[in-house]
Amino acid sequence: MKRRYFGAILFVALLAIGCSTTTDNQSRSASSQSSRSTSSTSTTTSTSSTTTTVVPTTTTAPLSQSSRDRLAVLTVNDRPDIRGTYDRTDWPHWADTDGNGCDARQDALIRWSKVNATVNRSGGCRVVTGLWVSPYDGVQTNNPSDFDIDHMVPLENAFRSGGSFWETPQRRQFANDQENLIATSASSNRSKGSKAPNEWRPALRQSWCTYADTWIAIKVKYRLSVTTGERDALGQMLDTCVFGSTWPQDGITTSPQATPAPTPAPSPAPGEVYYANCTAARAAGAAPIYEGQPGYRLQLDGDKDGVACE
Repeated sequence: MKRRYFGAILFVALLAIGCSTTTDNQSRSASSQSSRSTSSTSTTTSTSSTTTTVVPTTTTAPLSQSSRDRLAVLTVNDRPDIRGTYDRTDWPHWADTDGNGCDARQDALIRWSKVNATVNRSGGCRVVTGLWVSPYDGVQTNNPSDFDIDHMVPLENAFRSGGSFWETPQRRQFANDQENLIATSASSNRSKGSKAPNEWRPALRQSWCTYADTWIAIKVKYRLSVTTGERDALGQMLDTCVFGSTWPQDGITTSPQATPAPTPAPSPAPGEVYYANCTAARAAGAAPIYEGQPGYRLQLDGDKDGVACE
């Protein structure tokens, strides 16, 4: 009887151990599955986050800085809408826009002097001496009173090509913009007046490239229009560019009174067809232009194969 009782107790103990083992195994299996699931979820989240951070953003490509490309984007308007009448006093010039104590004229003299300019700052700012070479005609001087500060794109031209609608602050900015100010001989400045490139060009042909490049840059900067004649003249002057855009470095005289007479701006012969660039040729429906045809120029024929604006 005792043996049977003892056997029954042993059987129950073994059964309990077996159940505990099974439960532990199931628990470990569930835990492992949970861990794998959590790991999978974590990986998915990480992958999703990485994909989001590498999505490229759309950017606008910068415009080409080529002078001809900039010329091509200028608005051509031979009959611009003009508000009011031009008055130079409406364009506040020779202002100290940068707050350095010198007005725009004195700043331009300092900037254009080929040696360190001597400046009298007693009670203001006045350039006393320096060395200037007029890029328009080569005149050289060390007396700042001999030279004018020319607006490359004249104020009146700016007024006619879009500036008539500007408010005073923008006119003031334009009139004192150092990028538009050139130290040059008084005679050349007054000969130029408010004329456009189809009406006046520097006496020094070697200045034409930089003159046209600077004129175009100012017109683009202030979104001013050009006339057809102006555009074509600028294209002709760009044809003189060889190794880049630079002003002549040396003067040809020592006295402003010896200024050579400005040469008249050349213009196409009567009936001659001229396209400032391939954009103009295409707009006229003339492209491609074969050698010998009206309007063909080597400057428009990039690969020099006898076919321009292909």
